[in-house]
Amino acid sequence: MSSIFLILFGGQMDFKNIQTFIKVAELKSFSLAASELGYSQSAVSTQISNIEKELGHLLFDRIGHKIKLTANGVVFLQYTQNIQLLTEDLNSQLNGCTDNIAGIIRIAMADSICTSIFPKILIDFQKHYSNVKIVIKTGVTSEMFTLLTHNEVDMICTLDYKMRRPDFVILKESAVNAGFYISSKHPLAGKANVNISDIKQYPIYLTEENISYRKKLDNIIVEHDEFIIPTYEIGNVQVIKELILNSFGIGFIPEFTVKKELEQKSILPISNPYLPISIWQQLICHKGKALTPAMNALINFIDI
Repeated sequence: MSSIFLILFGGQMDFKNIQTFIKVAELKSFSLAASELGYSQSAVSTQISNIEKELGHLLFDRIGHKIKLTANGVVFLQYTQNIQLLTEDLNSQLNGCTDNIAGIIRIAMADSICTSIFPKILIDFQKHYSNVKIVIKTGVTSEMFTLLTHNEVDMICTLDYKMRRPDFVILKESAVNAGFYISSKHPLAGKANVNISDIKQYPIYLTEENISYRKKLDNIIVEHDEFIIPTYEIGNVQVIKELILNSFGIGFIPEFTVKKELEQKSILPISNPYLPISIWQQLICHKGKALTPAMNALINFIDI
C-alpha cells in the first residue's frame, strides 16, 4: 500500500486519471463514464490502463462488455474517493480567497483553440476571478513566439509540432488529432477506408498553408504521391465546421473543434490509412516570466 501513497502523493499520477477511475467505478461502465466526462471511450480506457501500469495492479476485471472492481480496485477506490473529497474541500476553502486575486493576463493562442476550447474556460474563470482581466490575441505559432520573446504577451497556447526551446517553459501540453470530417448525411458516411481519390470527388475545405496541421497533411499526401487542391482555404475552423455541416464538402480540422458534433453524430470522421495525424497543444511562458497569482489561477483552469 505504501507504493500507492508514493504514487498518489509523489505527484506521479495525473489527478484527471484518478477522477476518471472514480467515475468508471461508480457507473461500472467505460462508455457511460466517457459520455459523462466528455471523453472518447478509448481515452477513458487509456487513462485506466495508465493507472494500472503505474500501480502494477489490475483495478478492473473485464469480462466481455462488463467490468467489475478487483480487490485492489476496491481499496484504490476508497483512497481516491477520500482524496477527491479532500481536494474539493481544499478548493472550497481557497475559493473564498479569490477576491484578492486581480490583474491583467495577456495570452496569445491558435484561432482553433480560441474559438473551440477557450470560451468555456473564460466563462468558468470569470465566475471565480471577476477581478482578473484577460486580453487575447490569435495568430500562428511563429507570431506567438515573437510576442512571447518581446514580452508582449504573458503566455501562449500553441497548436503545432511538439516544441522545446531553452528560453521557453512548457506549462501544460497534450497530443491531439486532426483529420478529415464530413456531415452524417454525406455520401461517404459509413464507408470504410476512404482514399484520397474518394475525397477529391467532393469540395475540400482546408486551413491556410502556414497552419501546422495543414503542413503535416500536405507532407503526408506528398509522401504517398498524392495531391489535393482545396476548394476553399479558410483561416477560421468554425467556418470550416459550418461548411461541413451544411454541405457535402470535406474539412480537415482538429478533432477537439468538432467534439460536440462527434458526440451528437452530426459530424463523422473519415476512415483513412494516413489519418488522423497527431499535433500538440502547448501552454508556454518565457523562462524569465514570473507567474503572478492571476496567471497561476488561469493555468489551473486550462485543461489541455
